[in-house]
Amino acid sequence: MQRKRAIFSDKQPEYRYMPLGNGFADVFIYKFIEEITDKEGNVSNLYEFNEFRVNTQEITEEMISGNPLDYLDYSAEEEAIALEDRVSAIEEAIVELAEVISGD
Repeated sequence: MQRKRAIFSDKQPEYRYMPLGNGFADVFIYKFIEEITDKEGNVSNLYEFNEFRVNTQEITEEMISGNPLDYLDYSAEEEAIALEDRVSAIEEAIVELAEVISGD
């Protein structure tokens, strides 16, 4: 995964963990890179960041707050791929079962 970069006018916290009320939370991880000063003297802050959605039972705010940078490269897509594989296997099993039942 390639990290994303963003410029903010204000300093960012190391993370934001925002529960959605449905058992999931949106998580933002920020790693400060440098201050940038433009020609007019305005100062901005460059960050690398990651954003993802988690099941609050699997990844808690306490886990994130312990060391936010451990999650800078986290990808929820890895879990989604595993889920897709599982669904695909179930679909194949259903087709095979239907063939056995119908006698084809």
